[in-house]
Amino acid sequence: MSKLKISSITGAISTLLVATCIVGCDCKKDCGTAAMSVNGVVLSTADLDRDVEALINAQKDSIPTNQLEYARKMFRNNLAQNFLVENVLVAKAKKAGVSVSDEDFKQREADFIKAVANQPDAPKSIEEAASKSPLGKDRAMKEFKNGILIEKYLKQVQAQAPAEDFSAKATEIINGIIESNKKAETAEKTALDRLNSFKATLDKITDAKAKADKFAELAKENSDCPSKEKGGDLDFFTHGMMVKEFDEVAFKLAVGEISAPVKTDFGYHLIMTTAKTPAVEAKVDKPAEPEKVRASHILIRIDRKQDVPQADQVVSMLKKNAERQFTIKFITDAIREAKVEASDEFKSLLPPPEMPEVPQAEKIEKTADK
Repeated sequence: MSKLKISSITGAISTLLVATCIVGCDCKKDCGTAAMSVNGVVLSTADLDRDVEALINAQKDSIPTNQLEYARKMFRNNLAQNFLVENVLVAKAKKAGVSVSDEDFKQREADFIKAVANQPDAPKSIEEAASKSPLGKDRAMKEFKNGILIEKYLKQVQAQAPAEDFSAKATEIINGIIESNKKAETAEKTALDRLNSFKATLDKITDAKAKADKFAELAKENSDCPSKEKGGDLDFFTHGMMVKEFDEVAFKLAVGEISAPVKTDFGYHLIMTTAKTPAVEAKVDKPAEPEKVRASHILIRIDRKQDVPQADQVVSMLKKNAERQFTIKFITDAIREAKVEASDEFKSLLPPPEMPEVPQAEKIEKTADK
């Protein structure tokens, strides 16, 4: 597919945060150059520019100055994406006879109010939320109803997805995880054996410099960390700069002492503290300095073991993924079928033309030719 992120767009539409949606105008009035049109509904560049600035102004306190242009580009893209998908799906929903009842509206409003209940100044109604939209209350209310319509329509579409038995695939996935975990256990034992062997070799060396040189040599030859190029040296660091397990051991070791293997999310480490700097209290002419250590390490990465899920969990995941893919294809096809025109800026939002299926015999011939 192209850059069209349909799954995220449809999710955004149905969540009702409608400030990032656009309805468009009819083309009976002159509203400037068209950024996009869907079945005769036009999104003009003038309206798009105005809405982008409205969104920028509404969030200006949270957007760093050096990211304003990026934010403008992102808002423009999102507005155009939502305009495209929303207008295509609303048209198809209405053609299919789908409508929004008062009960649908009340239920979706209740869901929305419940979802935002813990937020500061949470709205007590959709009208209250819509009144705060930077694009206007009327627009927000219309988009809220369109979101309900689309969500209701897509549920009907998803109900038409072909039934599929995912039991065999779920078993295959679970067996794959179990096999992967067995390999991880073997790799973990191998890593520990290697590091313990390195430590045994290093502990036999009594000369401090010779021990440090040997550690550096082993790091260069065996470590999976980029610091291997410097013999495993990580330079000075303070508390909190390294992951907790590494931090605690490095600060407890005496200078020149080598740890037992230490496990972190990165793998197993052999740590040697090479220098320490005590904390210094602030003076009139100097700020306080925290305690620091300098350490080297040898890292052996290992794959982390995964939790083995229940079969019904995997089946549920596969079913949801299949439904998502079915919906994405449906929306993509709907966009292809609609009468859509886009300016050069937004052509990348359109899905590419569907390639015709190559007959199996022709596929075999082409493979043979190669």
